Formats: sequence, C-alpha cells, structure tokens
Amino acid sequence: MKKFLFSVLPLVAFSATQVAAQTRTVSGRVTDRNSGEGLPGVTVLLKGTSNGVSTNSDGSFTLDVPTAGGTLVFSSIGYNSVERAIGTDNQVNIGLAADSRQLSEVVVTGYGTQERRDVTGSIASVKGETIAQLATPSFDQQLAGRAAGVQVTTPSGILGQAPRIRIRGTNSISSAGDPLIVVDGVPVVTGNQSGVTPNNPLGDINPNDIESYEILKDGSATAIYGSRAGNGVILITTKKGKLGKAKVTYDTWMGVATTLKRYDVLNADQFIEISNEKYRNSVPEADYTPIAKAGENNVSTDWQDLIFQSGFQQNHAVSVSGATDKTRYFFSGGYTDQQGVIKTNSLKRATFRANVDQEVAKWLRVGANVGLTRTQNFGLNTSRNGLSGNVTNALSLFPNVAPRNADGTPNISTTNPAVVSEGNNATTIDFNYTNILFPLENNKYEATNYRILGNVFAEIEPVAGLRLRTQYGTDFFLNEDFQYLDPRHGDGRGSNGLVYQQYLPTFRWNWQNTVSYNKTLAEIHKIAFVGGVEYQQTTSQFFNAQATGLSDRYFGTNNIITGTFATPNVGGGYGQEGFDSYFGRINYSLKDRYLISLSARNDAISRLPKANRRGWFPGGSIGWRVSEEAFLRESSIREVLSELKLRASYAEVGNTAIGGSFFPYASLFGAGKYGTQNGIAYNRNGQFGNQNLKWESSKKFDVGADFGFLDNRFTLGVDYYRNDIDDLVLFVRVPVSLGIPGNGYNANIGKMRNEGFELNFTSQNINRADFTWSTNLNFSTNKNEVLELNQGEDILNTYNITRVGESIGSIYGYDYVGVNPAFGYPIYRKGDGSLVQANVDNNTYYPYDPNNAGAILGPSSGATPAGQVARTTPLQADADRKILGNSNPTWFGGIDNNFTFKGFDLNIFARFSGGNKIMNVSRQQLLRMDFVNNGTEILDRWTPTNTNTDVPKLKFRNSDFINLNNSSVSRFVEKGDFFRLQNVTLGYTLPSNIGGGLLSRVRVFAQAQNIFTITKYSGLDPEVNSNGETNQQFGVDFNSNPQQRVFTGGLNVAF
Repeated sequence: MKKFLFSVLPLVAFSATQVAAQTRTVSGRVTDRNSGEGLPGVTVLLKGTSNGVSTNSDGSFTLDVPTAGGTLVFSSIGYNSVERAIGTDNQVNIGLAADSRQLSEVVVTGYGTQERRDVTGSIASVKGETIAQLATPSFDQQLAGRAAGVQVTTPSGILGQAPRIRIRGTNSISSAGDPLIVVDGVPVVTGNQSGVTPNNPLGDINPNDIESYEILKDGSATAIYGSRAGNGVILITTKKGKLGKAKVTYDTWMGVATTLKRYDVLNADQFIEISNEKYRNSVPEADYTPIAKAGENNVSTDWQDLIFQSGFQQNHAVSVSGATDKTRYFFSGGYTDQQGVIKTNSLKRATFRANVDQEVAKWLRVGANVGLTRTQNFGLNTSRNGLSGNVTNALSLFPNVAPRNADGTPNISTTNPAVVSEGNNATTIDFNYTNILFPLENNKYEATNYRILGNVFAEIEPVAGLRLRTQYGTDFFLNEDFQYLDPRHGDGRGSNGLVYQQYLPTFRWNWQNTVSYNKTLAEIHKIAFVGGVEYQQTTSQFFNAQATGLSDRYFGTNNIITGTFATPNVGGGYGQEGFDSYFGRINYSLKDRYLISLSARNDAISRLPKANRRGWFPGGSIGWRVSEEAFLRESSIREVLSELKLRASYAEVGNTAIGGSFFPYASLFGAGKYGTQNGIAYNRNGQFGNQNLKWESSKKFDVGADFGFLDNRFTLGVDYYRNDIDDLVLFVRVPVSLGIPGNGYNANIGKMRNEGFELNFTSQNINRADFTWSTNLNFSTNKNEVLELNQGEDILNTYNITRVGESIGSIYGYDYVGVNPAFGYPIYRKGDGSLVQANVDNNTYYPYDPNNAGAILGPSSGATPAGQVARTTPLQADADRKILGNSNPTWFGGIDNNFTFKGFDLNIFARFSGGNKIMNVSRQQLLRMDFVNNGTEILDRWTPTNTNTDVPKLKFRNSDFINLNNSSVSRFVEKGDFFRLQNVTLGYTLPSNIGGGLLSRVRVFAQAQNIFTITKYSGLDPEVNSNGETNQQFGVDFNSNPQQRVFTGGLNVAF
C-alpha cells in the first residue's frame, strides 16, 4: 500500500502543476451603470461551466479561468445580464443597467410611495445625480428641460435669484404661481427672503444631498395636498444610507464662469458721430457746435468691462453613509463658493446634513432628517432704470471718458459731483448717471441666512402591512440684511449716506400623523390606503432700522447705525398663519390590470375669512394595463408592444397663496391722532375686507397613455391635460362716488384655462457591455386663455395686458410699420388700419401715403396751406394699441443623451422653447436720443443717403416721441424661440484596482454649461425676465444682467 501511494503522489503533483499552468486569475468590479456604485451579490459565471463566484460588498470579484480565456456572464436580480469575452484581459470591469422588465421603479407620492407601473396620475421623476454635479447656485434652476410640462426660467445671471417655475402653465393672475415644495415630507418656505439682494431659500439645499425629485402635475397626483396644490407639487427626497459597509465619498468641482453674451454698444468714435448728429438735427445750423469730443489719449471705454468679470467657482461635498439591517445613516457636509459674472455678486454656502433612522424593535422605527445651512449672498444695485443700476449705467456712460483718474480713483465730474465725468464733452451726461465704479467698490448689499430644515419621526407596525407614523418637521429661516450706501457719490449722495439693517426670522412647524395599510388578497387584489391629519403654523417677523445723514463713513462700513445725526427710522412687523387638514387616499389594483385611486382632503386656513376657511378637495384616477390582458399578452404583437397603460384623472385643488400677507387687512390701519388723543387711523388708499373671499380653485383633467416597445427598450408617455381655474382673486375698485378714491377689495371673480399636450420618450439605443447610448426626450405644449375678468375690464401694465380671450400678460402696444424714406419719420398703423407718420422735427402726427411718401407736411399748428398734408390726431393709448404677441412660451422641452464606452461617460443635454414674444426694452433704451451712449443698431439710422432702414431720423432729446418710451412697440417685439446646448459632461472612471483597495471608485470629469444658444432674439438671452414673479408682466427684457457660461472640472471619489 505504501509503495502504491509513493508511486501515485508524484503523478498527482505533476498533474496539478499542469492544471495550474493552464489557468489564470481574472479580477474586476461590477457597478451600477447609472450611479457607479459597486453591486454586491452579482453572480459571475464562466459560460458553459459551473465555475462562478459572487461579488463582495463593494462589487469586486476574483475568478480562476482557463488561460485561453472564455466568456463571463454577469447576472443579478433587477439588472440586465451581460456577457463579456475575457480575451487576454486579467481585469474585467462591468456596469449593469437596471432591467425595467424585472424591476418596477418606485416613485415618491404624497405621504407615501408607489410602484411606477401602478401610478395612474401624471408624475415626472428626475434623479438627484443628474443635477448634483452641475455648477449652479440652486437645484431648481437645473430642472429646466428635465421633465415634460415643467417650465423653469432663470431671469438673469445674478447669483441667488430664484427662477420662475411653472407646472402646466401659469395658474393664477394676481397670486403666486410657484409650486408647493416638500422636502422629506416638510413643506418648505419659498420666495425671496431678503430686502437688499436676491435670496432664494431653495439655494440653501445642497444638490449633493438630494436622491430624487418627483414632480406631481395632474389633479390625481396633487389632490392629496388640497388647497396648496393649484400650482403643482415638487417632492424632494434626500439621501439615506444603503445596506452595506460604510461608504465615504468626496465630490468636488472647480471652474470659471463668464458672461454668455454682452450688449453691442458704440465705441468712442461712433458715440461722437451719433451724439453730434442728434444735436445737429435739433438746432439751426448757425447754432450748432459739437457736443461730443474725443477724450484724452483717444480713450474708448466699454463700461461693461468694468461691471462684468470671469468668476471662479468651486464646490466640495463629503458624505459618510451606510446601513445594517437595523440602522441607516447618511451624514454630509458641503461648501460652495461662487463668484458671479457680475462684479461684487457672489455666493457662499456651508451645509451639514444628518439622516438617521433606527429600528428600536421589530415593530418600532425612529429617525431624523436634519439639514443645517449658512448662506451668504453679496449683491449690488441691479435696478433696471436707477441711478446706480449696474447695467443701466454701463450701457449709458460715455465711451470717450476714462473710468479712472490718473491716481486710480473713479472719474467723477468736477462741475457736478453727483454724476460721472463729462471728459472733453460739452456738457454732463443726461439722467445724472453715476460712475458705476464708485458704487461697485464702495456700496454694500449683503444677506446672510441661517436655516434649519428637517424632521423627526416615529413609525410603528403593530401588524404586518399596518403602519402608524408621526412626524414633526420644522423650517426655521433667519435672514440678516445689511446695506450701506456711500455718501460721496451714487445712490447715497442725496441722503448723505445710508445704513440699513433687517432681521427676518421665519419659523414653520408641521406635524403629520398618518396611518397606512397595504394588503394583497387572494393574489389579485392589492389595496393601499393612507389617511391622516396635518397641522401647520408659520410665523414671520421682521425688525429693521435705517439711518441717513452719516457723520462719518466709519459708521457705515462698520455697520453701526447710531453714527448719524438724523433719527433712525425703525420698523417691525409680525405675521402668523395656520392650517389644519384631514386627508385620505386609497389605491386599488385588480389582477395588476385595473387600477383606481381616490383621494380627498379637507383644509382650513387662517388667512381667509372664517366663513370660507374650510373646504374639500377631491380627486380620482383610473388606469388599465392593457398589456396584461390575455388577448394582448398572448398575441404576436406583444413581441413589439411590451407595455400599454391607459389612464385618466380628475381633481379639484386650490391655491391659498393669495392676499400677499398673513394678515391681509393689517395695512388698512395706521397711527393717527384725534385731537390730542393718539389712536388708530384708517388708511383710505388701502383695501377693505371681503368676508366672502376664498381660495382660488383648479379643476384638473388629464388623460394619458404609457407605451413600452421591444421589452421596454423604448418607452413613450403621452398626456393631454386641461386645467380650468375658477375664483381667481382680483382687485375690484370701489366707485369714486362712494367717497374713497382708489380704494377697493379683493374678490373671487376671474377665470382662466390652461391646456396642452405632453410627450416623454426614452430609448436604449445601444446596450452593449462596452458601449451604451440612451436618450430621453420630452416635449410639451401649453395654451393659456383668460376666460373672465371683473366686468370684462382689461388689466393694463406698462408693456402687457391681461384681456379676456387672450393669454395672461400678453404684449400690448403700438404697431410700428417702418420709416418714411423721404423724411426719416417713424410710421405706425392706427387701430382703424390707417397709417400715420410721426414728424420728429415738430412732434406732430400726419397721415402717411405709401404712394406719396414725399408729400409736403403742413405746420404743427394753424391752418394748413393748400397742397400740404394736414396734421392728424396723435396715437391714442386706448384706440391704437393692440395685442403684439403672447409673452408665455407655448411649446418647450429637452433632450438628454447619455453615452458610456468602457470607463468613459458622456452626457449631452439640450433644451428648447418657443411660441412667445419678448418686448426688448433694452433695445428700445439703447436707441435713446438723449446725451448717453447707444447700441450699435443706431448706426443704421435714417440719413439722406441711407433711406432704406427701420431706424428713424435722430433728434436730440426726443426719445419719447421717436421710440414711444414706456410703451410696447412692435419694432422692439421679437420672437423668443430658442434651442440651447445646456450641458456637456465628459467623465472617465479609473480602473477599480487603483489605490490599492482603499478607493472603490475614482471618476474625473470636465463640464461646460450654457454653451451656446440658437435664437433670432437680439437681446442677451431669450429666457430673460425683468419683472420677477409677476404673472401679468412676463416677457419683458429691461437692462437685464447676462447669464453665465461655466466651464468646470471635477472629481468623484468613493472609499
């Protein structure tokens, strides 16, 4: 026996050596293709054998394979299986894509979650990672073009300025139009919180902390929020820990922001030519002397170079997260420092977040989600028509004057220290414009915000499927404003300096108690119910003090209000609003085919009169998953049509953001004296109460269909919606005969409608192991129509009108036809269709005959000699103005393409919009006839040798007559259509073995934002909006600051 063993052992050893020589070791890492995170538990199998392993907690694996190679098969539940030829590689890294056939996406809904396949409402989802790496002061700006039906407009490049968000159109005339924002179940405070510089509260939320955005659009999806859902709802879910060992991440980007576009203004030589021509056309030849002259050293200043800059921007975020079967945790810290493209404009933000939940017992889980933020906004005077408004000044100041003296100080007039130096020109600048350098370098506009936003909760599950949850949320927001205006020049000169301070604390608490029950009966009935009560109270206070007449600049620069001989003005106020709610929703599914959802909410709000504080808001929807029917499932068409769901919904919701104040009638009263007795006086120019006032209501109808093709490789969602808004709150003036001129009250008397179509298309164009390409396209239309106003009366603004039968805030003004080639006079079409020409030489209107353009025009007064054209009536505001266009886009959308090739990833995102008109007031102002600089368009003005033009003859200080200032004119109304390449990101993920096992993922990337825009609009940006949130005055571009183009490089590291 021993002899046998000794004879066999050498043979076995030799054989083992030969086998080892025929195999080799392959290692690698399997990750989620979208997030880049390692996937544990993935099966890695050598095809055709039983030789395989599972990946460890970070997705890594090691496997012995034949020397000749072979093919590896990667498979995991919820992901598409992938085969990869080994070849001669010893390192095989793979990314798996989620399999939509196996894994139904879970979406967040109001007070719960739901599988996407069971959703019967209209909900758009945006992943947080889509926006987290973009250089933006707030996440909401980057939602533009990401979801059908959602329009986001950023009015300018000022950091900290809130965008305008509209879901399925503008849904109110006089009240707020932004959606309800809910973060981890807590409705948050929105709207500008500063009195000195734009301050967007949503900018306090770190985009790196956000897991997902759900945008609730139709009635069924929003009805659970009742009286606050009229403008739609955006649900934001922050990140939580995921099962596995602790994961540490560091994400950063750094870059430079530049102006996307600048205004085209005259240089020094052109300014001298144009200014002297204006003046020459205005005085007798014998009285003419040049008013503009060359500056010293032939200086030519573009003042835009002094107000705009390239700004360095950076962002850093660190997180630690993980989870066990009982505990989940996510901690993060972030720091953002952005210099804007406008000098003195910058933003600094520091954030901390802690999301923790713990299973205390099998039936009890408790947790907290808390975010802390400190944000500093540094601004400037951006007044579109003020003394020290940065753009207004830069476009108006003389280009033939140096900005600084030889000693480096701002060049200020010695004859009038309130204005910029006139240089060698004959007189000072019109409108008392200042040297913009001085206020930029000496004035201060600062807002510092401290915020605590979060919740604590406890959840018990006494029996399977039944959960009782209580959650207490808070949003505490403290804003500190500081403003200083230097007394020497600019805004502060008239008051001998100004110091202003304000403290504005806002505190909101929200308490929700809910019960939910989920049950499947007989494997075909699925029931999901949620019901609850909610209480909320918001308290807002402010205290401010302002002092002028500073005895020394020291007191302003050191923020000491007492440094003045004048008595400081102080003010303060207090407001409080509360509401209570009762709500419920039930979802029922039969055989995963027939779906129904019913909800109702009862709200009461303190802002309204007692008789109308409470109301019901019902909603419902139905769905039919046709693709699950036997006649389709067993048909050959199923090979092409993998999913088909039909759905429809209807609901009634409200808008409580009316009245503009928690105590809407407080402004009716002020201090007064009755003889020698102090008391309360009635402010007659206010408004009196209306005990019948109630919230605005929306009746939302939606019908849609969801398609999937070729195993959901291609998906298509189509919706038609109509939103009828009733009881719109409008101001009703009281007849003068009642003895109180200008007084009135708010009443529910308006009606409006939005309707349109939405399309969302996704495609997995190529899905291979080494190369993938996917596309997401969304397209929306919206038609807005005002149906009813107070007694049919128009609502008029400077450039817009709201009129029955038209879209809200339509551009309204005069119809410009062109220029009389014989004289250079502007021609207009009156309301009756006749043509008139405006004689700029005597400011009189005359009829215009295209067939006799050179007819002699009569005098401006007295009898008209025979053979001459008699004067006619001037343009009339009521009779001769007309609708010049819709200020609101009627179509918009976005297209997102994602590519991966081995370790590389490329994202290209573009968006588009159109169907609207813009009143380009900036262009109108750049053609002024005053002693200021102009835009280059004025070079094409009419002269006896340049008669084929649309720019009239020049006449000094005659802008109001020639350009019809402070009115819309079709000459300056332009199309707002555009296509914008918004973002391009190129990244590379390094091999997983880098860092010796310490690093699980390293990705570097480069990114460009706001790359180019294709548009016929001549202004800075077709999305510009100079009137902020006002729904009635949209589509006006008036000396706006430019948008920023940003180039960044970044790094994502996971340990």
